[in-house]
Amino acid sequence: MSVRSFRLSATVDASPEDVIDFLMQLDGHRGLHPYLQSADVVATGADAEGDWSDWRIVERPALGPLRYTIRFPARMTRLGPDTMRGWVRAAPGCCLETLTRTAQTESGTVVEEETTVTAPWALVGYMTKHAHLAHARTFSLLPAELVREP
Repeated sequence: MSVRSFRLSATVDASPEDVIDFLMQLDGHRGLHPYLQSADVVATGADAEGDWSDWRIVERPALGPLRYTIRFPARMTRLGPDTMRGWVRAAPGCCLETLTRTAQTESGTVVEEETTVTAPWALVGYMTKHAHLAHARTFSLLPAELVREP
């Protein structure tokens, strides 16, 4: 197995709690995440880490000019009011784990995400490239999506 990681950040006009609320609800990311077709909650609960939701995800990524459909599980865990962890098993042996933190600043709420991709050597580059592309697009659209009500 090989491991790669990347970090993204954005500043939004919403409270840290509202940002995490939004990011925990994967079904609201359609149109932001370029591959997401659907996201359905299949279970919820709580453990020592926090409240969690298990999701069934359908995506249509691209391999060159061809698009293909993948279905996989994901778990979103709220670690605190301003922090969450995401875990995705996109294929056997292929996992993405995200840690998202938010912090209020004078210019808005800073959202920072660190993504770790674990996959077989032959796939880790492809998976990291597409995860970065998808998450970067999502982060670029967050400021317009998350605006405080007056």
